Amino acid sequence: MLTRFFRNARVLTLGLLVVLLSSSIQAQETITIEFWHAMGGGLGETVDEIVARFNESQDEIVVNATFQGSYDDTFNALIASLETDTLPNVTQNFDLAAQTMFDFPGLLPAHEMMALDGFDASIFVPAVADYYSDDTGMVAMAFNSSTPIVYFNVDVLAEAGYDELPLDWDFSTFKEVCDAVLATGIESCVTLGQVGWYFEQILANSGGLYFNNDNGRTGRATEAVFNQGQGVEVFEFLTSLYTEGYAPDLGSTWTDTDASFIAGQSAMELDSTAGARGLQEGADFIIDTTYIPHSDSSDRNGVVIGGAALWLLDSGDEATNLAAWEFMKFVAQPEQQILWHTNTGYFPVRTDLADNEELGAFWMDNPNFLTAIEQLGSTTTTLEDGSPNYAVLGGRAGFFPSIRQLIVDAYRRVIDDGLTAQEALDEAAERANQILADYNEIVGG
Repeated sequence: MLTRFFRNARVLTLGLLVVLLSSSIQAQETITIEFWHAMGGGLGETVDEIVARFNESQDEIVVNATFQGSYDDTFNALIASLETDTLPNVTQNFDLAAQTMFDFPGLLPAHEMMALDGFDASIFVPAVADYYSDDTGMVAMAFNSSTPIVYFNVDVLAEAGYDELPLDWDFSTFKEVCDAVLATGIESCVTLGQVGWYFEQILANSGGLYFNNDNGRTGRATEAVFNQGQGVEVFEFLTSLYTEGYAPDLGSTWTDTDASFIAGQSAMELDSTAGARGLQEGADFIIDTTYIPHSDSSDRNGVVIGGAALWLLDSGDEATNLAAWEFMKFVAQPEQQILWHTNTGYFPVRTDLADNEELGAFWMDNPNFLTAIEQLGSTTTTLEDGSPNYAVLGGRAGFFPSIRQLIVDAYRRVIDDGLTAQEALDEAAERANQILADYNEIVGG
């Protein structure tokens, strides 16, 4: 598997692309594209609507969309498909899979298709484009991007003495708010799942790095550094929310935390902006939103792009590859991005939608959908000395999904086994370093 896993991708030539396009039109044969995605529930319904729009827009290509489960499930299904030669044509894969996808066998980089097709990549939000780019250009097509935000129950916070919450707040301020909230008699101040994403995001907001070599962006990551400096302060804060009674211990969940917040059991929730639509429609109280906190010892830095992108896999048939690219371009069109944003909460990945009248009216009525966009827009991407702020560019490493799971395990080591945040992170870092070494040996990095 390992030899096949890292064979080189095939590259189209411009002449061949033109010939294929011409012959495809002349033949008028229907090409079926297999598209794997990780969007369930209402998100999946919107994906199906976008796919239906594409299929109805022409009669040469049919996209078959298949829900593969969570991001991790979809990633694992893709790896497994290498053994059975059942690769999809297009797959949605999440932020953490970026390095592995860069190295994936048979990947057709989006920038190659863009160059052949004359596609203008400058339409994309720079932070999104940069996240999924190598030294040449975008390797994946931007699709669903998100960041975490804090949702709060306006009525409960008002009772606690807060008409609004700050955009720039540290851990101490966060707990001061929680103390006032708990004094109202509510069951818990905040609910959040013990997932790796919040640690990554608050670490970045606090200016801390996850990996060496500038978060794996100036060289392959060879060492986890999340157990140093800001990482320890961040993990102490997150685990203390459970051990000090500010948050219910619901495990590594997303749905149960939503349920706790919607039921009025928790005054605040840390969740993805992708949940904005579902939370607004599910709650019988007014919800407002604000930015995520940062450590007491740091200034606010901002957030890292979350969510996922679309990756094009070489089918061995260039006409099929071209058809898959047509679908990927369609998904990035303004009409689809507007539908996706307003139905979900994922923000538009196009800069030319910032002044869109339809969206402007929508944001006036739904300001919570704008919070994540403004949080990202105010992120400090360049330091005072002019160098990149690698903290908010996010970590990049092979088998990152497996490393994220180590942070999930580290929560239980603190909550159940009584380890300190430092001890739990040291354990996780040691195991992460072995994963990095194994991966880099495979790719020869």
